[in-house]
Amino acid sequence: MQKLGAAIAAGGIALAVVGWFYRPATSADWAAWVQTVGVLLAIVWAARLQLSGSRQSLLQAGQVAAMFANNMHWVFRELNDACVKRSWADYAVHRRILEEILAQGREVTLQLLDGRSLAMVTSLRTIAVEALEITAAHSESGNWVVLQTYFDRRLPSIAAWLSATGNPPESSGPTDYAGLRTSYGQLG
Repeated sequence: MQKLGAAIAAGGIALAVVGWFYRPATSADWAAWVQTVGVLLAIVWAARLQLSGSRQSLLQAGQVAAMFANNMHWVFRELNDACVKRSWADYAVHRRILEEILAQGREVTLQLLDGRSLAMVTSLRTIAVEALEITAAHSESGNWVVLQTYFDRRLPSIAAWLSATGNPPESSGPTDYAGLRTSYGQLG
């Protein structure tokens, strides 16, 4: 934005200097000057819109990355709880949700992310793929303790990524509504 402001100021000064030495005398000269000023203003406006759009895209990509990480943290907690309870129904549902969250994470545009957010998304994608591979062969009579230990070990690293990118993990999941949490406080 500062570069754009400096370019506008330099262009305005150059236009004033040229106008001082070559003052418009006829109506054709005035028309040329008005047209020149209009073209320059259009260029400045287009550059400003481009800059605004770029910032909006960066912000949106960061929000999608944070949402992906929050959802990963939530589903790993739920899978961990399902393994502790040895609940096949909960486990199967949350494993399917993990697949959907990984699909969401693959939609994050990596080119728009900065250093930490980029590292977070790529790391979490890897963790999700690894979790899906490990849990693929699990059955109702499988080794619940090994899976519970796996999810329990991964939760702190997901929480650390969230905190490192300025998005501390929430105690709620992706199905909770932010408005209800803030309006009515924490429910039980």
